Amino acid sequence: MKKKFLFGAATLIFACALFCGGTFTAEAEMPFYGLKPKPLVERSVFTTFYGNSSIERKHNISLAVKSINGVLVDIGGEFSFNRTVGRRTKERGYKQAKIIVGDGFVEGTGGGVCQVSTTLYNAVLNAGLKITEYHAHSLAVSYVSPSFDAMVNYGSADLRFINDTDNPVIVYAFCDGESLTVKIVGEKADFTIKRQSEITERVVAPEPFIEYDIEGKYPDLKEGEKAVVTYGKDGIKSKAVFVKIYKNGKKEYFIRKDFYKPVRGKIIVGTAKAAEETPEEISVPNEE
Repeated sequence: MKKKFLFGAATLIFACALFCGGTFTAEAEMPFYGLKPKPLVERSVFTTFYGNSSIERKHNISLAVKSINGVLVDIGGEFSFNRTVGRRTKERGYKQAKIIVGDGFVEGTGGGVCQVSTTLYNAVLNAGLKITEYHAHSLAVSYVSPSFDAMVNYGSADLRFINDTDNPVIVYAFCDGESLTVKIVGEKADFTIKRQSEITERVVAPEPFIEYDIEGKYPDLKEGEKAVVTYGKDGIKSKAVFVKIYKNGKKEYFIRKDFYKPVRGKIIVGTAKAAEETPEEISVPNEE
């Protein structure tokens, strides 16, 4: 019981020193009984960008960022993204935005949250912490290199990591509508990081699906004219190479392999029936 109390007290002192602007050092006169207190510093940082996102997607990113900002992970403790952020529901303030479902993009509550989990995932990788659960998207995303994404879905796919250092770890996250940054604060690492995303194969997208506008949904299209509804995208096979470089030259390699499905495009062809209609305007969606 005494040791458990001292462990908790040590963690509290670390947190207080950091949040109050001070630096806690191992010179403090306190019996830590096997603990190895060190100054807490910025151990890693990672940034992604989302300035072209919809207002709804930006809103969702901001909500999730607020949930993970300032979270402290004790020595040996495990962080769970889903447990920390909670359900992404309308009742909790999340809005409809683009999400990936199977082979395409659809509207879904909480779209954009996966960019937060992905940014956190990369910050944790750069910090050298032990990741216990991650999931790749079924399709490649634009805000991070292949094999460095981390998809989350409440109840089925989580992002988890363990603080396997000798001191507490604190997650800081902030966004401004253009960029999203996650910092990991903890004891200074004794290694540097090199990382590389490599595309090992491209899988050609299938021929686009052709649909004739027999119902006149796109009446601005003249008979025989074509409009792209969904752009096709090649699939990707990729791997991530992750290297820790120590002072003695020792290197440890982390390799992850993924497959991102190709996307089949869709083209609408105008018909005579559509040409007879004369609406005020037509809106054909562009590529996500």
